[in-house]
Amino acid sequence: MSDKYLNIVIDDETMGETKTLISTLYAAEPVVPSIHKFSPQKLILLTDEKPDEKAKKSINAIKDMFSNVMKIEIAYVKQYDIYSIAKKTVDIIESEKENEIFINITGGRKTLMLGVIYGAYARSEMIKSIHYSTEENNEFIELPLMSYDLNEVEHVLLETINEKGTIKVNSLAEDLGKTRGLLYQYLKRLRMKGLVDSQFRITQAGKVALL
Repeated sequence: MSDKYLNIVIDDETMGETKTLISTLYAAEPVVPSIHKFSPQKLILLTDEKPDEKAKKSINAIKDMFSNVMKIEIAYVKQYDIYSIAKKTVDIIESEKENEIFINITGGRKTLMLGVIYGAYARSEMIKSIHYSTEENNEFIELPLMSYDLNEVEHVLLETINEKGTIKVNSLAEDLGKTRGLLYQYLKRLRMKGLVDSQFRITQAGKVALL
């Protein structure tokens, strides 16, 4: 690791703020630029629950460089289980909601990155930014802060589909006091958002939206 990574520059304007950086991790190099950019007081690294030697060395390298200037926590996840990664991300965001939260998705498997993004979208109102830094020159690319934006009827529909697996439109329309045609319009919107499939079964994204 180059000596240029050994010092953190603290912006005087942000000295009084408590910042948490949540970052995916495999190698240390993609994480370090975001540490320098945001100067967090707390760093939470998400990595595979069975880290190989490179991941273990990366964790130790980051601890060696930065543990004297920030609190560092490691969150272990199943790197190919997008839903559980999203759930862990939601739990972390909620536990850090009193702080300014920044998310870095540069390192790790694509499924790890996707799970963190989906979890961030489920709590987008609680975070400041999601970013990715390029390998070539560490240029930061900020991702849009999107949300699932479910209204009350859509949320009830999605919960019902998740609980029952399938729904009977006629009976559900009666329970909700909606017409059958209107209920189909809500289902169509859920499908367009990718939260249910063509058979109106809940998708992984739909499960994350309910977190």
